[in-house]
Amino acid sequence: MKKLLLMANIHSGKGIIEEQLAALINYYNKANYEVTVYISQYKGHIKEIARKRGKDFDAVVCCGGDGTLNETVNGIMRIKERPVLGYIPCGSTNDFATSLGIPINIEDSYKKAIDGKLFNLDIGRINDNYFTYVAGFGLFTNVSYETPQNIKNVLGYQAYLLEGIRQLTNIKSYELEIEYDQGTIKDNIMIGLVSNSNSIAGMKTIFKNYADLNDGLFEVLLVKTPKNINLLKSIIASIVEKDFDKELFYSFKTSHLSIKGSEEISWTIDGEYCGTYDKADINVINKAIKIRH
Repeated sequence: MKKLLLMANIHSGKGIIEEQLAALINYYNKANYEVTVYISQYKGHIKEIARKRGKDFDAVVCCGGDGTLNETVNGIMRIKERPVLGYIPCGSTNDFATSLGIPINIEDSYKKAIDGKLFNLDIGRINDNYFTYVAGFGLFTNVSYETPQNIKNVLGYQAYLLEGIRQLTNIKSYELEIEYDQGTIKDNIMIGLVSNSNSIAGMKTIFKNYADLNDGLFEVLLVKTPKNINLLKSIIASIVEKDFDKELFYSFKTSHLSIKGSEEISWTIDGEYCGTYDKADINVINKAIKIRH
């Protein structure tokens, strides 16, 4: 009999996973898996369990939102022999699942978590932290973790939009030096996104060219700080239209970035706060994890 580690955040999204736990455990038992279950008790719990116990299992399946997946990845990336990963998305936006084609329907996704095709997924690393689909700083990037869970449960994606609109009254600029595969950029930037995804904050196909999730490259978008309100309106319109060819943006692919500023910058990874850095070294770890989808 194979061994499966099942970890769940029952507070993600609207808490629907809690009522499905018996059904999915039954499905895994019938598929000849001995299932060990952990329910997340505090922030970082799933990361801790994945790191300490992941090596003892043939497969690890996590249930929750993008933050729950991030904790799982940060745990198993610290294991030498990494187990196959399965993901049951039940958060408010589920950006990663959208990019990889993992079903949002709970029953479909818990079946895919052990029956789906294997995919060799690139993982990003920013200093000592790992991320599955995006690292970001600046305007809007803190919306996910600063919006209370109970508000997200009630309003869903609308909660993110409301918090984003509120932040438009407080735009901060960062004077940065950015080194990447093709050269160096020195400019004032208000938003930075380093992504391995086709969906960010619920916006699908945010990049003109689809992200290849195991090509060893990030899709990077840097938004210059506008000098007046008209340029800000133009930036917002371009983001909505996904038109980043204008001189208001830098948009490129790279396997590595080094971002240095004159002050510490707050970073978000996969929708969760990850700390403040005056220098961020960001690298792709090519085909680091096997995940079913």
